[in-house]
Amino acid sequence: MKQYIKRITEALKCRVLPPRLFIRSIYRKRTGKKLNLSSPKTFSEKIQWLKLYYKNPLLTRMADKAESKKIVKERVGPEYVIPSFKVYNRADDINHSELPEQFALKATHGSGWNIIETSKESISEKEIRDYFRYWLKKSYYIGSKEWAYKHIQPRVVCEELIFNADGTLPEDYKFFCFNGTPTYVQVDHGRFEKHTRSFYDAEWNKMPFSIGYPLEETVAEKPRNLEKMFEIAAVLSEELPFLRVDMYNVNGKIYIGELTCYPGNGLERFSEERWDHILGEKLNLDK
Repeated sequence: MKQYIKRITEALKCRVLPPRLFIRSIYRKRTGKKLNLSSPKTFSEKIQWLKLYYKNPLLTRMADKAESKKIVKERVGPEYVIPSFKVYNRADDINHSELPEQFALKATHGSGWNIIETSKESISEKEIRDYFRYWLKKSYYIGSKEWAYKHIQPRVVCEELIFNADGTLPEDYKFFCFNGTPTYVQVDHGRFEKHTRSFYDAEWNKMPFSIGYPLEETVAEKPRNLEKMFEIAAVLSEELPFLRVDMYNVNGKIYIGELTCYPGNGLERFSEERWDHILGEKLNLDK
């Protein structure tokens, strides 16, 4: 009963509290600290500031999992876009027989609202439609106050699944870009087992910090065409205070996965607090 009341209370906070008060509340709850919005210093604080006050319409297109492909195509070229089979406006438009054998179905207006299958026989049309009927009614913005998601049209995009030559899913490289300059690359390890994380600079020197998950002890292999990946991230993040550009590098071929405006909703803890300040110094809000 207590858990039920708690869930109801949290849901009411999302809907009733003004964004500024909600963000202050969730920030204190997740970090144990008071949020400084008048003069933000840390990376975490500045992401909260951006959620509230930086309302560039371009962010809405970037957060939209269908529209972001158009931006990638326009800015860096169609060869970096993960091919899409179709975009559905309604869950009931999804036809199981038309889906490719392997696919990724993603809600365009949220994060993590996906179905990824290596064999479409593993899931029925009813299961797919029921899943997206539920999520297409939801607002990711209400629960997160991430402004970029507020005005996205709820749809479902069907993408091709990208594999390495050995049939495994490719590594995901996430470029942290500060005022148009890609500076660090996040690499995740063991997502479905013991999840760890590491960061690297432009020369692929491993950094002594992590965000959200324990620091990985090993050193990841430097991806092919790393310099090209940095160039692409710079173009896509141009004129923006912050953007995380997520990429795959499959046997030297680069694909853009997503464009992320607020990684971890700006609420993931740093392994060392001083790095929250160091990254904060790189994010210039003066403009």
